Amino acid sequence: METEKMHKTPSTKQKRSVLKAIASGFVWGLGQLLNKQYLKAAFFFIIFAGFIGIELGTSKYFTKTNPYDKISGEDFVRGERNQFLPNFIAHEYIDAHSKYSEANLPESFRDFDERFYKNGKYNLKTEQELIDFIAFDLQKQNPTSYNNIFTPDNKIVLAKDENGDEIDPHIDTRKYLSLKEVLYRDSEQLFYRERNYQDLDGNEIKDYIEVDFTTGQVNEDNVITSVAGFSRYEKTGQAYIVGEKLYVAVKVDFTNTPEEPIYLNVFDSTEEPLFVLPQTAQQVNNQGPLYYINGNVYELNKPGLVYNGVRKQYKGTPFTKVFAKYMHYGYNQIGSTYTNNDYTRLLIKIHLAMHPEERATFERDFDNFFYDKAGLFLRSYWGVFTLGTTKKIEFREYAAFTDALTMHEGARFVVVDESHPVLGHVSTHVLLEGLIGMILSFFFFIFMIWSIIDAYRTSEKIYKEEEVLSGTEYFKEVYESSFEYIVLSPALFVLAFISIMPIVFGFLLAFTSISGKQSMIDTFDYVGFKNFFSLFNFADGFGASFGRAFWKVLGWTIVWAVFSTGTVFFGGLFQALILNSDRVQFKRFWRTILILPWAMPALLSQMVFSVMFGETGFINNLFRKVGLYDLFIKLGWLGRDFSMLEGIEKFFYIGRDNIQWFTNPFNPTFVKVILIIVNIWLGFPYFMALMSGIMTAIDKSLYEAADIDGATKWQKLRFITMPLILYSTAPILIMTFSGNFNNFGVIYFITGGGPNAGSYSRGFAGDTDILISWMYKLTVDESIYNIASVFSVLIFIFVGSITAWNLSRTRAFKED
Repeated sequence: METEKMHKTPSTKQKRSVLKAIASGFVWGLGQLLNKQYLKAAFFFIIFAGFIGIELGTSKYFTKTNPYDKISGEDFVRGERNQFLPNFIAHEYIDAHSKYSEANLPESFRDFDERFYKNGKYNLKTEQELIDFIAFDLQKQNPTSYNNIFTPDNKIVLAKDENGDEIDPHIDTRKYLSLKEVLYRDSEQLFYRERNYQDLDGNEIKDYIEVDFTTGQVNEDNVITSVAGFSRYEKTGQAYIVGEKLYVAVKVDFTNTPEEPIYLNVFDSTEEPLFVLPQTAQQVNNQGPLYYINGNVYELNKPGLVYNGVRKQYKGTPFTKVFAKYMHYGYNQIGSTYTNNDYTRLLIKIHLAMHPEERATFERDFDNFFYDKAGLFLRSYWGVFTLGTTKKIEFREYAAFTDALTMHEGARFVVVDESHPVLGHVSTHVLLEGLIGMILSFFFFIFMIWSIIDAYRTSEKIYKEEEVLSGTEYFKEVYESSFEYIVLSPALFVLAFISIMPIVFGFLLAFTSISGKQSMIDTFDYVGFKNFFSLFNFADGFGASFGRAFWKVLGWTIVWAVFSTGTVFFGGLFQALILNSDRVQFKRFWRTILILPWAMPALLSQMVFSVMFGETGFINNLFRKVGLYDLFIKLGWLGRDFSMLEGIEKFFYIGRDNIQWFTNPFNPTFVKVILIIVNIWLGFPYFMALMSGIMTAIDKSLYEAADIDGATKWQKLRFITMPLILYSTAPILIMTFSGNFNNFGVIYFITGGGPNAGSYSRGFAGDTDILISWMYKLTVDESIYNIASVFSVLIFIFVGSITAWNLSRTRAFKED
């Protein structure tokens, strides 16, 4: 016994306490169980069970997931009891097989037999085996080739490498023949094509670049800005073989009146055109592009290729015709009902079977462990850190199989969509769900940390032979000592999801590439501080427009916040001083009248001002009737084009035919001044009422003492009234500044951010846009969410910092 006690040194005891704490970290309550505190162990373990239960209950850890389930529709072979494949072989394939002799058995039948006929029976068991064979059969019977248009029997069939990929030896040397486009021809017989694009400032540019008549290849060194006097050549896309030459039908327009087509030699446009084709001419009915290869003209015959808006179809094989027949007639025998989505799903699977690399990528991306199997908490942390990894894809190529697999006896028995989108990981949903899971996990982790700390402290008390509270006594003490926090915890829990989570969500978007409506249903990535750096980009590109616009908008926002706050404050103070004068009679009546602008809904007032100050509104009509228009015209402020003004005259320009109170594109400073003046009407009543109440509450004895000391009215205002007013209103004044910094309504409903709003080169910001109204445009109108989120972060930092600093310096807060 003595030896055993000697080994129980304090360090050993401490290690045991640490081990119990670690045990509580893995299984909450385990440390309490080792400490023989069973009530506390049960409490922590129940919460732990809830945490694990949510994770497992929202997961698919023990369920096999299938990436093809992301494609709408169902498999044709549905479960082990489905008789689709046996019925297909028994009823259709064997019956069709028996109609051929061994000598004339179709190649696709031979391939099917070789693959699936073993030991005297067919061993086709799964749908995937059938899909793989259909893909193999269609590819084998529909090889890519170049067909000579002069001698159709002359073909160049592309070979395949060891991976099954086609080898095209002419892809780098062939020359494409352009048969359908609009060109302009000058007097030197050069052809030009029209180009439309935007420059770095977002201006629309149109010019004309020289092109080769035969191939459409451009000459970057020859670009002109006008084709005045040129003749217009419109290639119709119709080509004809005349002897050993190839001609294209062209409509030539000299007088803006289309003429009958003429026929130009594709390879020599300077040759005399044919006005009438000889009877021996043969039209080229090409379904693919034409190429000039080694002195001959070939049509590219590639199934699935889109040419002139039409997708080249795969031709059905003997096997696919049997398959299509069974799919047409076999519904009742199968005992299932198939939809268009089921057929689309089948065709997409066949397309993926034809492209193994694409199939491997699809199966990997759409069977993501974290997204498709993990529970709420593990998926949440993965989602917040990655924003999802699988992008939306849209399948189109499968439409090339519709003729081969959905036609029977010349009629289509099912309509398949031309394209089929498959959603990947929608980053907005992934991030939002991730934040929900993370916040919820934080509340669980509070109990985990509590369990760890309690296990360690209790173990230490046990080893030191100190008093250890029983479970009931412990929870009673916790309740009494932390009652306030326990009562506040439900509100904190709700606040975390309805307030903190949206703030964090918007904050994180500022560091992502989310932009455009498509990004709302697709993935985007973290880009670090790239969006913030774009505000300092004044050089080139789309980002430069935001860089230039941001500082202008920020400057005006600060000016707007300062002046709109200062004017309503002093406007209200002026009115309050007048109303509190002993000379004013019927004070209640005047207060009631002057408070009405504040009682009226702000939106209604803003809309009324917008109409009243319109170019044909009431104010302009009134000014015209009283003769002010004549005065303004004499002063040169009105009645002249802005281009006629010079120097300081430009600062007094208020319009040409009418005063443009809110729409003056040449003098936005005038519009800004009017906005600030209008805002006085909307904001001063509140401060008037506030300051009137404060002045009424000021102790009259202060003024009486000042009168005894011989103080003037100005001194009483300066040393008594103003300090007491500022002491009471300073926090409200600061909050009003913050409110005006984000005063969306006045800007949006009166000027809409204009004038000069919506320009690409200005980052879509108008002259009177403040940051909050600009953010609204960027999100609602332009879907540029990342830049808008940057502005929200900067507004939060800027306004929050100024507000906190100013409030901390006010006497009201210092004395709290």
